Amino acid sequence: MSFQLSHFIDIHTHILPGIDDGPKNLEESASLARYYMEMGITNIIATPHYIPGTAWAASTATILEKIAQLQGYLQEKGIFVKIFPGMEIAFHKRLQEHLETKKIFPLGTSGQYLLEPSFTDSADALFLCLDTLLEEGHRIILAHPERIPALGKTIAPLTLLVSQGLRIQLNTGSLLGKFGQESQRAGRQLLDHNSVHYLASDAHGTRARRPPTREEWAILETDLGTDLLERLCCINPAQLLAKQN
Repeated sequence: MSFQLSHFIDIHTHILPGIDDGPKNLEESASLARYYMEMGITNIIATPHYIPGTAWAASTATILEKIAQLQGYLQEKGIFVKIFPGMEIAFHKRLQEHLETKKIFPLGTSGQYLLEPSFTDSADALFLCLDTLLEEGHRIILAHPERIPALGKTIAPLTLLVSQGLRIQLNTGSLLGKFGQESQRAGRQLLDHNSVHYLASDAHGTRARRPPTREEWAILETDLGTDLLERLCCINPAQLLAKQN
C-alpha cells in the first residue's frame, strides 16, 4: 500500500467518553485511541453529537474538559494520539442562531462547521438552510450525506451547493459498503462529480463502528487511487488544523 496511514487525520470521530453514543468511559476511549496509534494515526478531531434539547448537547467547555481528561489518561497509558476539538452539529431550526452566538465548535481552528443532516426531515429544508448559511459566509462541511436516503436520491442539489462553497465529508464505511448499496452508490456519484472534500471514519469504537483496518484501507486505495485518497484523508484535513500545528 502506497498510502501513508500516518498522514491520515480523522476529522469525524466519537472518541470522547460518556458524551454521546461513542465510548461509555475512559477505558473504551483509550481502546479506540490505541487502535489509531497502532495504525500509525496520531491526529484526530473529536466530534461529539450536538443535538440541542437532548442529552447529546455538551457545551464547548464540557468538550474541552473531556478532551483534557482523556489526553491525560492516554498519556498515562502511553497512547500518543492528539485530539482536537470539534462537534457534529445536528441540523435544527435554531442552527443559525447557534452559529452566530458561538455556542458551537468548528473543526480545529478552521472556522468550518461539521453539520449532520437529518435522517428524517425534508431535504428541501436542509438545502434552503445551507443556501442561506453559505450566502452569509458561513463555512459548512456536510457530514455523510450519502447515508441520508433523501439526499442520496439525487445529488444535483448537493453539487450545486458545492459550487457555492459547501464542503462534503463521506464516511469510509459507506464506500466500503457497510451502510448498504444505496449509500455506496451515492458516495461514488459524489466522487465522480468531484464533490467530495474529506473522507473520515465517523468512528464510535473498536467494534461495529470502528476505523478501517489496513486491509480496508488497501481496498479504498485501489478504488480511489493514492492521490485522491491522500487529498481527502491527509492534505485537506491538515488544512483544518494548520493554525494549531
